[in-house]
Amino acid sequence: MRILTIIGTPHNGNTRAITDLFLNEFKDEKNEFDEIVLPNDFQELCYGCENCILKGEENCPHFKLVNPIVEKIEKADLIIIATPVFVMSCSSGLKALLDHLAYIWLVHRPKESMFNKVGLIITSAGGSGVKDTVKLVKNNLFYWGVPKVYNYGVTTMKMGGNYIDYKNKDKIIKQVKNKADKIKRSLQKRKVGLKTKLFFKIFGITQNNGWNKTDSDYWKNKGWLEGKKPY
Repeated sequence: MRILTIIGTPHNGNTRAITDLFLNEFKDEKNEFDEIVLPNDFQELCYGCENCILKGEENCPHFKLVNPIVEKIEKADLIIIATPVFVMSCSSGLKALLDHLAYIWLVHRPKESMFNKVGLIITSAGGSGVKDTVKLVKNNLFYWGVPKVYNYGVTTMKMGGNYIDYKNKDKIIKQVKNKADKIKRSLQKRKVGLKTKLFFKIFGITQNNGWNKTDSDYWKNKGWLEGKKPY
């Protein structure tokens, strides 16, 4: 099994420590791990040119940097996206990457491989913003087509350091283990939920209308407009 971690900061704080806790639960000689650290591994801001959507992703000014990341995402069975809360949202590095991946959303040109994955969102905050950050990242994973997404967020009420300094560290360790066990079970039995199927059907109707030729041609070539499914 392949596990890809996309972490929104190089800072070794709470988010990094909790992410490592989860990764330790998956340490196995049969598992392969890869990691993308932002903004170290991707530093470009989206220009909003819409080339990826209207003309094809290869027309993105940053395609040569984005595409290797997309390939890693496609190969992964479990996608872990970890980010601290920055001013009530995800880190700027993570947001920059997510903006570049709009073209793989269900409404545009989703990848078949996405429908066979499990996602995990990890976030931490010194104060407010965990819920909003989880919602933002979860929406992205859903619209990529990832059918099952878990999340784990911690409000520490403390800046800096990491969870091992807290009086509730044993509780965090226990919660991580329980969540990891659920994820392992989901990875053994992956299935696409009703909501994903419904949205895929709705967006298929919009593709029949031919709003964007690049998208509609993609769906047509996949056979999805004739009833074939990617899951």
